[in-house]
Amino acid sequence: MKLSIKIMLIFSCMMLAALLIFSYSAAQINISGARAYTVSRFRNMSVSIARDIEQDFSMMQWTMRELTGNITFMSALNQFVRDDSEDQKMGIAASKAAISQFYQSPLVDNYFRVSFYTREGLFITSHVDKADTLMSGSAEAAEVICALPWLDKADASSSHVILSPHKDYLSPHRETLVYGIVQRVLYKGKPLGYIEISNECFDLERITGFLDSSHVVVQAVFGDRSMLFSNRGQPLPWSLEMPVDALTSVGPAADSAAFDVLHTTIDSMDLHLYIAQDSRIAKMGNEMLRRNLYRQALYIILPTIVLISLLSFSLTRSIRRLTKKVRQIPTKKMLGSDKVSVRELTATVSSRTDQEIYELEQVFNKMLLQLRDSTLDELASREGALKARLSALQAQINPHFVYNTLNIISAKSMESGNYDVIEICEQFANMLRYSTDTHTSTATMREEIENARNYLLLAKARYEDSLEYIIDVPEELNSICIPKLTLQPLVENALIHGFNGNNILRKLSITGYIAQKQLILEIRDNGTGFSEDTLEVLRGRIQDIEEGKLSVEDTGKHIGLINTCLRLYYYSKGAMRIAIRNDGGAVVTISMPIP
Repeated sequence: MKLSIKIMLIFSCMMLAALLIFSYSAAQINISGARAYTVSRFRNMSVSIARDIEQDFSMMQWTMRELTGNITFMSALNQFVRDDSEDQKMGIAASKAAISQFYQSPLVDNYFRVSFYTREGLFITSHVDKADTLMSGSAEAAEVICALPWLDKADASSSHVILSPHKDYLSPHRETLVYGIVQRVLYKGKPLGYIEISNECFDLERITGFLDSSHVVVQAVFGDRSMLFSNRGQPLPWSLEMPVDALTSVGPAADSAAFDVLHTTIDSMDLHLYIAQDSRIAKMGNEMLRRNLYRQALYIILPTIVLISLLSFSLTRSIRRLTKKVRQIPTKKMLGSDKVSVRELTATVSSRTDQEIYELEQVFNKMLLQLRDSTLDELASREGALKARLSALQAQINPHFVYNTLNIISAKSMESGNYDVIEICEQFANMLRYSTDTHTSTATMREEIENARNYLLLAKARYEDSLEYIIDVPEELNSICIPKLTLQPLVENALIHGFNGNNILRKLSITGYIAQKQLILEIRDNGTGFSEDTLEVLRGRIQDIEEGKLSVEDTGKHIGLINTCLRLYYYSKGAMRIAIRNDGGAVVTISMPIP
């Protein structure tokens, strides 16, 4: 795929992904904001409704305290209840006095009905309806009052009892629903009866004035599941254990939709208040918001893709030209040495305005020239290598010539009875055969020691009694493979450089042993050792070898030591090490892992 197409696709995909992520994030933020706004709305409505309900019941409590604290009213009630005369004149007068106190209280007028009644059927009320047929003191009245379900609660409570909506029992012919409070009253420690303060339930509909939408549902339910108010008529079965002061999504019931519900409580009244809204309203708003955001993203995408396409083709113009140039480079120009070929090879096709591409082409042109020079050098090198192979074939005769010469010397020495010369020739021939064998680059420890011993025997023939040597390598190490010519160059290096021409008794030892799964070979002499400068230089070169910085061409002095270090390093892939030090002479230690 062309770079311009790739750039266009990559940036288009990046922009599309960025817009989608941005649109999705923006939608989620707005949805979260809308949900938070809904929570805030519902919480404000809940606070206003709870405050209104609490004020309503607080006023009832104030009225209850005013009545029970009115000595005249309580005395009249006592006479009304305690009158046991036959003509009931005192009781009737007392009831009128109590009713008069009802009308004198400015708080009583705020309620649909304020009543006092006893279980015996006696009652007085602030609201008289001509259609009411229930008579105070009648058996029917006693039956109706005794059937009231909250009397036992009122007897057990030292305070008032809240009454959930119920049918007004004093208006049996009217379907009037009321709510309120009731409290048992005592007079001088003796129970008189019950005072009830109630309002019509339609008065609670005023709380819908706090709602900001006709779609909002408000429902107030007591802890015993009795409902105080619902603007939906029938109560919705929401759990009392629903999280408080949090917006909760409630799945659809069999006969209702799904709702987003905010649940709050009025603890003093054991009242649960639910503010809810159909979930579909929020979902519709969220979907509309998403559509608007994605539509706006689409309006941005189309012109941006066109712009990206134009820019990608413009930005890659120099790359396309350079690519065409690379494809059309002829081989003849690469190998041509004339000025015309060089000029055509390095002609510039990119624009200077595309600085990076222009610089890339300049570097490419330099690489072409270097490649051209390298190609010409490679051709020349191949030609030289071919000549070297021919020379090597011709040089193969040289070892045979040396062997034949040694055989001639041995034969002449045998004729003259000079057996020392015969032994020297045999040792030298063995060394020559060992060092010129190119079939393998490794040897066993036995073979290496034998080659080193041959060299030491030759040296012994030269130095005679001035040379003593010891080879202390256990036989169990003889089968270990090591690089060929590991020991002999180090022994030679010790004899050549270790004594600096001093005519002293030369002592040399070769020791081998195993330590910590490492084969340790130590070559020690009793010479002058390394000078401080030489020791520093050699250690630096050994470190360069271990870091891959030194080649065979850089070995210089002590070639046997450095060359051995190089061969050990490359043979073991960096696992073998050489260490040098002075200890009564020069000491060279080789360590290598045992396979």
